[in-house]
Amino acid sequence: MKNLSTVMTDVQKKKKNKKGFSLVELIVVLVIMAILVAALVPSLIGYIRQARQSTAKDEAAAIVQATQTIVSSAYADVSSTYNNASGDDYSFSTFDGNVTDNDLETIVKELAEVNGGSINAIILDDGRVSEIDYTAENGEMVKYENYAYEIVDSF
Repeated sequence: MKNLSTVMTDVQKKKKNKKGFSLVELIVVLVIMAILVAALVPSLIGYIRQARQSTAKDEAAAIVQATQTIVSSAYADVSSTYNNASGDDYSFSTFDGNVTDNDLETIVKELAEVNGGSINAIILDDGRVSEIDYTAENGEMVKYENYAYEIVDSF
């Protein structure tokens, strides 16, 4: 028969040899992690959306500046032609209304150093860029009008 001290020693040895976590401990940790993920995912998605929109607005601003440079240069020229150093000259028939075409878009994007995206419309008002509709490569659509940039769902 075992005495009380032998039984206590055996119990202590078994407790020392016990390794790992119980099922309840693991479930508690998983629940805490799920709560943290549920709280962080929406804010992370918001930051990603803001970054995409900011990139699109930056590209649109570069497009507007490049377009205004080209239009101002042609507006000052007697023949209404923008003379590019690479030989990609562009002549304007008018400095009012919608003047978007593939040649102008190519020259503007080259000057703005924007590789992707597409310019949907460039509207001039007496030699000033009054409106640009631009779709960035990441799919965000930006409208420039009255010196303001706005992300829009559709044009």
